[in-house]
Amino acid sequence: MRVFRFLPIMLLAVLGAAPAAQASHSHDADVQVIASGLDSPRHLAFGSGGDLFVAEAGRGGSGPCFLGGEGPACMGASGAVTKLDRWGHQSRIAEGLASYANTPGNNNAIGPHGIMVLGRHTVVITNGGPTEPKELPTTPDGTPGPTISRDTLAAENPVADLFGRVLLLRRHRDPISIADIWAFERDNNPDATVGNPAIDSNPVDVKLDGRRLVVADAGGNAIDLVRGWGRVSNLAVFPNKDTPNPFGGPDIPMQAVPTSVAVGRDAYYVSQLTGFPFPVGAANIYRVDKRTGEVSVFASGFTNLMDLAWGRDGTLYALEIAHNGLLSVGSPEGAIFAVSPDGSSRQLDLPAGTLTAPGGIAVGRHALYVTNNSVSPGGGQVLRISTR
Repeated sequence: MRVFRFLPIMLLAVLGAAPAAQASHSHDADVQVIASGLDSPRHLAFGSGGDLFVAEAGRGGSGPCFLGGEGPACMGASGAVTKLDRWGHQSRIAEGLASYANTPGNNNAIGPHGIMVLGRHTVVITNGGPTEPKELPTTPDGTPGPTISRDTLAAENPVADLFGRVLLLRRHRDPISIADIWAFERDNNPDATVGNPAIDSNPVDVKLDGRRLVVADAGGNAIDLVRGWGRVSNLAVFPNKDTPNPFGGPDIPMQAVPTSVAVGRDAYYVSQLTGFPFPVGAANIYRVDKRTGEVSVFASGFTNLMDLAWGRDGTLYALEIAHNGLLSVGSPEGAIFAVSPDGSSRQLDLPAGTLTAPGGIAVGRHALYVTNNSVSPGGGQVLRISTR
């Protein structure tokens, strides 16, 4: 697949971004499944015409296979973007994007994640990964395989070259690479001394702010900026924080793991997943000064946040993938919080079992739209949660 390395960001900026719609709260939410059969759906975004676009992280593929951060995994070209038009018709507008998933089961995929729409149907995504693949399978004599990188994977399967990039997608055309976040991490590794010393990049969100793109790199514990012709620079890094080891022993340096960006007037608001051991109540929403990159806590007390979305009234909606923590027993049940401009928050009342490992949230007219079963190959959904 042919991928161009650069595209002037100025060309994207003139298209503008779709306006946020209004939403309100309710204790008697009506929940509808409006899309199904998705492969690990993550973030979602509206185009200006009212169509809803969903990034699908995929289900990996036939290989190459390697030992990843969460165990054995195989990659392939199963990442995709699905459009749900204003009449409710569901169709894929892009396929064949880079994905890897744990085996067996093809779950917990890494692939297309962040998404935004310019105008009616120009889609920009982050193709997440390859995080920090450790090594190829052991050789016949039992010797561990070599430590690998994106380049190693791409030598065996060219689609791997899409990992770690911001991509421009247009229907029935090859993706265009407009920024290489993985290469920036490889060459600079901004969090090397305060976060993760390894070359570890997993861009998971992208937003347009004027003439620059703002990218959250969960693997790199960073907020990066992309200016014209694909120039990447670092704005902010989130350092590790020591946290108690749930299995005893010394404290663990827990990584921040930023997962989304919401653009405010003078700051970016960034959600935090937290790394292992994923403690309950330890995730924050950070405020990052646009000019200086100074990081401060805007709101706290959350658990494993995955996404943020603005309401027209200034409410910031925050989505948890696992309200009781990713190490809790059973299927992770998510939650949604409404965060006020002063940083105070309250959880929305939803029927028990509504959210199972949700991955993304968008605000529409009188409703919230949430991807559900976000780590499931073929079991992913989009929910419409009425707030009237």
